Amino acid sequence: MKILAIDSTAIVASSAVCEIENGAVGRYCLFTLKNGMTHSENLLPLVDGALTAGGYDLSAIDLIAVSAGPGSFTGVRIGVATVKGLAYSGDKPVCGVSTLDALYRNIAGMAEVICPIMDARRHQFYNAVFVNGVKVTPDRCAAFENIYAELKAIGKKVLLCGDGAPLFKSLCPDDGDIILPPVTCTDQNAVSVALCGYDAFINGKALKQNVLQPIYLRASQAERTLSERNNKDK
Repeated sequence: MKILAIDSTAIVASSAVCEIENGAVGRYCLFTLKNGMTHSENLLPLVDGALTAGGYDLSAIDLIAVSAGPGSFTGVRIGVATVKGLAYSGDKPVCGVSTLDALYRNIAGMAEVICPIMDARRHQFYNAVFVNGVKVTPDRCAAFENIYAELKAIGKKVLLCGDGAPLFKSLCPDDGDIILPPVTCTDQNAVSVALCGYDAFINGKALKQNVLQPIYLRASQAERTLSERNNKDK
């Protein structure tokens, strides 16, 4: 199965074309960029690069997968809109996957307890917890203090990943139980998005492109600002 996958939910933009059979990745071509450019500028060139360098044509793609959130509101919207546009012309099935699930796949099996974590700003983090390969929490947005207390209560070493991992680690008062993976495993990787998309597809969760929606775990900054202004006016 040939899967085109993209992730633009954080500062990294990543696109890959993967051939996956029975859950195993065979051939793949991965383009990832972390250079401060906006995703509206670099995402389509990354997609084209992965297709061209891998020797694929969009018409040969069986499924398009995207990290649909949580993450940067702008980045999530760009990723979802790009996938909708790519899927429309060929009526390709699409799968929107959790960014946190895809981050977990980067380091699955490397530790008993894994916590993908993303900087949600305003002293909060998007996060989820996996224990022995099982997701034991939903995707959520929470304050550092709440997440830290929960991780410490597990009583085991916790391996972090995601763009929020270095910041979260820096806030921890101890160094022993909460650890970081190699830098190459920390950021978003579109191959992991493809694997999550494959799992969703075989479990009957593929969608028509017009049904795909972003995953937001809280109101946008503009919505929060408007709400605060309205509350002050009352």
